[in-house]
Amino acid sequence: MTTRTPYLRVEIEGVDVTPWVSSVSAVEDDQQTDSVTITIPDSRMIYGNCLIEGSHASVFMGYAEPRENALIIKALITKVELSYPESGIPALTLKGEDRSIEMGLEERKERWDDSKAATVTALVKAVASRHKFANVQVELKPDPRITKKKPIHQDGKTDLAFLQDLAKTYQAKCFVELDAAGNEVLYFIPERRIVKRPGGTDVVLRYRMGPGSNLLSFSPTFDSSYIDRLKEKEDLDAKGKPIKSRDKPRPPVVVWPLEDQFTALANRADHDRIWELYEKGKAAKVALQDVLTKPKKSVGEVAFEQADIEAGNDVKESRRLGMSATGSTFGNIWLRAKANIEVQGVNKRFAGKWYVTNVTHKIDGGGFRSDFKCVR
Repeated sequence: MTTRTPYLRVEIEGVDVTPWVSSVSAVEDDQQTDSVTITIPDSRMIYGNCLIEGSHASVFMGYAEPRENALIIKALITKVELSYPESGIPALTLKGEDRSIEMGLEERKERWDDSKAATVTALVKAVASRHKFANVQVELKPDPRITKKKPIHQDGKTDLAFLQDLAKTYQAKCFVELDAAGNEVLYFIPERRIVKRPGGTDVVLRYRMGPGSNLLSFSPTFDSSYIDRLKEKEDLDAKGKPIKSRDKPRPPVVVWPLEDQFTALANRADHDRIWELYEKGKAAKVALQDVLTKPKKSVGEVAFEQADIEAGNDVKESRRLGMSATGSTFGNIWLRAKANIEVQGVNKRFAGKWYVTNVTHKIDGGGFRSDFKCVR
């Protein structure tokens, strides 16, 4: 098996400090700002005075081969920690977050109506324009209108908190991602939409499938409380006309087939038990999920028009089956949060596509490793 050499480059305000660094951990998350932790041993205590909060860091990770490393994160250093232990080497730890954290530095009070933004999309773009992103991509269908009678209040919140609250209201996700040129782009897109990685294909992770295996560990779970549900809403619109949520198809009930290569390993008595449990369990699962996926009654929500009801009422594609998992693989820069992966080599019920919610890439003295969390 070919030995691959991890690649790491850390720049602070454009200055390469890689020789000082002992480890880097970069975290991507589909609900929070991406972050980075940089650890620097400082036995001579010479670095602590020149690495200062407020500086900007760029972290490149991957492998030494061509096209196998990339800019993973641009971060604002928000925290500097120094440790002077009783024994051992003093160390400096820098913690930073992506560009979206800069939207969380100033609280604002503002009333948004159609004199400033006619729709939620226009509002998001207006807020984002204050922070000079290279691009802003907003996708909301339907796109709720804002009027003088139906304003949206930014009540003492930072722009970051305000947009995150809007995202929760309309079942969207708001985050900053680097484009192919390394520029920061703000996204405000539906929860159900999957972000396509460069190249357009999903990362494939294989568990114990021979030389191509790259999945070190994988721990999936089914939890009935984790299945996302549609909402059942009823209200009167601005003209007093009754409106209600439209019927939408429920998440499918997925029952996996028994795999011959595994059942063939059982003795005759176990084989019969396995098939009996499978057939009875399959019927029980269908009955349980029929109850779990019924639309839930919505309480305490006011709607002024049909678009208000539909914009915040959809099943998250990433939570249709009620499954979550954690896993680890050899370092892989193409493994990203907010995108799909395909898992192979595990039981049929847990094999297939998963949506990645969190990834931690880490390079230290032990090499390059990527840990992830995923759902479906």
